[in-house]
Amino acid sequence: MSVKRIAALLLLLLFLAPIAFALGNPPPPPPVITNVKLELIGIFGRAGSGDGQFYFPKAVKVTGAGNIFVADSSNNRVQRLEQNGSPLSIFGSFGDADSEFNSPTGVAVDFNNLIYVTDQENNRIQKFDIYGNYQDQWGSFGSADGQFQNPLGIALDYWGNIYVADSDNDRIQKFDMNGTHLETYGAFGVGGGFFDHPSDIAVDRNRKMYIADSNNHRIQVLDEFGQPIGSVGSLGTGPRQFEFPRGIAIDNNLVYVADSGNSRIQIFNKQGDLLLVFGSPGSEPGQFNQPTGICATKGKKLFVSDTGNHRIQVFRIKY
Repeated sequence: MSVKRIAALLLLLLFLAPIAFALGNPPPPPPVITNVKLELIGIFGRAGSGDGQFYFPKAVKVTGAGNIFVADSSNNRVQRLEQNGSPLSIFGSFGDADSEFNSPTGVAVDFNNLIYVTDQENNRIQKFDIYGNYQDQWGSFGSADGQFQNPLGIALDYWGNIYVADSDNDRIQKFDMNGTHLETYGAFGVGGGFFDHPSDIAVDRNRKMYIADSNNHRIQVLDEFGQPIGSVGSLGTGPRQFEFPRGIAIDNNLVYVADSGNSRIQIFNKQGDLLLVFGSPGSEPGQFNQPTGICATKGKKLFVSDTGNHRIQVFRIKY
C-alpha cells in the first residue's frame, strides 16, 4: 500500500472516530420515579398590602440564586423575596402605564435574570431586570398573533423562547425573548391539542409542553410542533381527576399540578403515573385554599402559592 493510501486511510479513520463515538451507546434514561413524598418546611406571608404580605398571590418562581418572585395579583405588584420569605424589593402598582399592572398573574425568569410578567387585565407581557427596572413590553387586547385575552401562565424553554397561556383565546403563543411572535398552538375545543381556558404551561428539555387545560379539567402534553402526545385528567375529586387545575411545574423527573378547585397538589412521573395526592381544603399548614402557582427547584423544593390563604408554602420533595 502506498504512503498516500495509508495517509488517506488514517484521515478517514480520524474523521469517522467522532461519528462512531457519537453513535455508540446512548446515556441511560433518567430513572422512573415510583414514589414521592412532600415535607412541609416553611410558610410565609399573610393577607395584607405590606412588605412580605399578599393579596391573592398567583405565580411563584425561584431563580438559581434563590430569589423568589411572586405575582401579588390583587396588590398589582411583584414581590422579590429571599428563600425564607424576607422581602427584598417590590415593583409595580395599579394602572396601565409602564411598570404598572392590572392583575399580574404569571412570572418567568430567564438565564439573564430578566423577569417576564403576564399583566393579565392589561393584556400584555412586561419585562424587567432583576431589580424591577422596566425594560420592555408587548401585546394588546385581541385575537391576532401577539395579542391576548387574559394571559395567565408564562414559561421559558432552555433556548430562551417564551410561551404564554393566552387563556380566553384558548391557545398557547410562543415568542422570542424580544417579544417577536413565533408560533401559535391550539384553539377552543375538547379534543387533543384543543383547549378551554389554558392557565399555565411548562416546557421540558425535549421541548414538550405541559399545559394546565383548566376548564377541560386535564393536563395536556404537546410535542414541540404543538401536536398532542398525551393527556391525563377529567372533572372530579378522585385520583387523576381535577377541578380547574391552574398551575403546573416540572423537573427532570416529575410533573406537579396545582389542582386548584380541589385545593390539593397532584404529582405524576413523566410516564403519566400518579405518585401522590397531597393536601385538602383548609388553612392549616399543609392545607390549601385554591392553590395556583407552583414551582419546583433544583434543590428539590416545591413552592406553592396558596392563593386563597394569601401565603406561600414550601415543601421538600423526597424521592
